[in-house]
Amino acid sequence: MAYLEQRGPGFYESSHVSVPYSVQLPGLQPGSEIVVEGKTNDHCKGFSVNFCAGPNMDSDVVFHYNPRLEQGRVVSNDKQRGNWGPEEIDAHVPFQRDQNFEIRFKISQHGYEVIVHNSPVHNFKHRLAIERVSHLFITGDISVKKVQLTTGQSFGYSQYNPYQPQPGVYGGQPQGAPYGSQPQAAAYGSQPQPYGYSQPPQGGYGGQPQPQPYGYGAPPQSAGQSGGPIVNPPVPFTGAIPGGMYPGKMIFVSGVVNPNAQRFSINLVTGNTENHDFGLHMDVRIAFGSERNVIVRTNKKGGAWGPEERQAPFFPFAPNGNFDVTILAEQNSIKVAANNQHLFEFHLRSPLQEINHVLVMGDVRLTQVRFQ
Repeated sequence: MAYLEQRGPGFYESSHVSVPYSVQLPGLQPGSEIVVEGKTNDHCKGFSVNFCAGPNMDSDVVFHYNPRLEQGRVVSNDKQRGNWGPEEIDAHVPFQRDQNFEIRFKISQHGYEVIVHNSPVHNFKHRLAIERVSHLFITGDISVKKVQLTTGQSFGYSQYNPYQPQPGVYGGQPQGAPYGSQPQAAAYGSQPQPYGYSQPPQGGYGGQPQPQPYGYGAPPQSAGQSGGPIVNPPVPFTGAIPGGMYPGKMIFVSGVVNPNAQRFSINLVTGNTENHDFGLHMDVRIAFGSERNVIVRTNKKGGAWGPEERQAPFFPFAPNGNFDVTILAEQNSIKVAANNQHLFEFHLRSPLQEINHVLVMGDVRLTQVRFQ
């Protein structure tokens, strides 16, 4: 019997496994994610990844994901009491023979989202309870390099599910919004502005913002190396991440937005200054130039900013408003929740393990920073 080794809080891994492969899972729930990395054989006819109620497919199969390269289709299904259910067929096969692949299975309360090479390819709705899953079983014409499991508990899913937003304070509003108002939507239709703080957006109340360096005019204040909570640190703030970043690592940032705030940012950086690479730059623009209520996400490598991401389901920040931001590290992405609601997921463009500091800058007062 194969086993998944625990490598961090809520993170399990097994490397260089033989196929067929069966492994007992520690328990799945909404928020769990399984990653399978491998390579198809040069004669690959097909393979399958199965979420089973027992060690193999002789038991009930809660979710059967079956790329059939020879037939040119991908079949998703379940099996109950020896009988297969109705097939869900995708005509596009995102795999080729003799090629490396990565498949991620994201589990929500609605079903399984399948992501291949960072592109969503299928959603399979639950037909059997997720609690029935006890084993992962992989078979077919492939070799498997790595299997990883991130449990939902590492992001607090036992208390809430960020993929199904829960009511917040003020009768369902995100905490920090003015009382009686509705959350403001991010600028879905806006065109990305050229990135770089030396060229801020034009216009806005009171004229054009003056160009300014990213550091907002002052060097960051450094935090201690311990893993305990850091209370009321000054801003700009920089803190070393105890133990570094690994899947399952969590960072909690709480604070209050300044009364006349234009913007602030939370950054995951490869060093203790803004001159290092940014694994994630989360730039909250409340009233910056012509931009209102936008959360810009990007990275910086070798001094060059990457492409921006701007879409978000809600905007949880407001002048004088409190906020609680939760950051969860996964192997290939960073998940961010605000006030107990999932906000966005940022797919990493450089290795997670290179990140070792968190920087907070801008128009905000911090009340606590904590690592877990």
